[in-house]
Amino acid sequence: MKTFSKSSFFMERRAPSLPSPADIRALNVKTGNASAWNFNSPPPVMIPSLGLVVKYGASVSIVEAETQMMLREQLHGRVPVPEIFGWTEDEGQTFIYMSLAEGDTLSNRWDDLSDDARRAICEELNELVNLVRTLEQDPRDMYIGSLSKRPLNDIFVMHHPDLTGPFLGGDAVEQFQNACGIYIDIDTPVVFTHNDLLPPNIIISPGANPKVAAIIDWAQAGWYPAYWEYCKARWIRVNPRYFSDAAQDDWRNKYLPMILDSVDDETIYHPWLYFVLSKGI
Repeated sequence: MKTFSKSSFFMERRAPSLPSPADIRALNVKTGNASAWNFNSPPPVMIPSLGLVVKYGASVSIVEAETQMMLREQLHGRVPVPEIFGWTEDEGQTFIYMSLAEGDTLSNRWDDLSDDARRAICEELNELVNLVRTLEQDPRDMYIGSLSKRPLNDIFVMHHPDLTGPFLGGDAVEQFQNACGIYIDIDTPVVFTHNDLLPPNIIISPGANPKVAAIIDWAQAGWYPAYWEYCKARWIRVNPRYFSDAAQDDWRNKYLPMILDSVDDETIYHPWLYFVLSKGI
């Protein structure tokens, strides 16, 4: 197991060591949730007494942890990203140990929030997205891919090896769009992208005037064309058990444009959507 002795978990001496993978699996099974047996993507295990959440499964990658560490370091903590305490691999599953954010998901709180509270959260998210977009690549070493020139982990391309890249060089956008069959102007900036910016992945603080406590689930993050974040956030449908269709329509049409710059339907969104639908995704 790789651990980070300078992380708050160890500096505050919350426990002598992080729980073992066997301990984490046992805690998950103990909840009685049938999904705890899912090998690829079981529910994360939360241990509030240790300020700890463990995300694990065969589909989990250490790149996600490295991405969060990069963001915390490069942005000096200005974007609330869970702190990484350690990681390990065991019996075909990867375990990421990170800080537990106090609060609840935006999707769970949505119906109880006033329009003013929703707008305030969206304005804060806009500032955070803009901070993430201050990250820059070396103009002599451009690429589209996950952190450190690894293949993309986007759900729309991950099962198409010819689309995951990485795509290297000054013409990375053109390479990527040609591979995907996306006919959009290639003069598009490459920006660091969360790539799953939806209400279930936004934790807000308790109380009447909540703030963004954390942005979680950076599994699909990486360097993408600037339009990708908005297009994907507009298209993805959250399971209505967790976020009703009516709430999602409100989110997409009214609030999402407060967070991300919207794009022209004819020249950007529809060509992007054609790519998604044509691949049967």
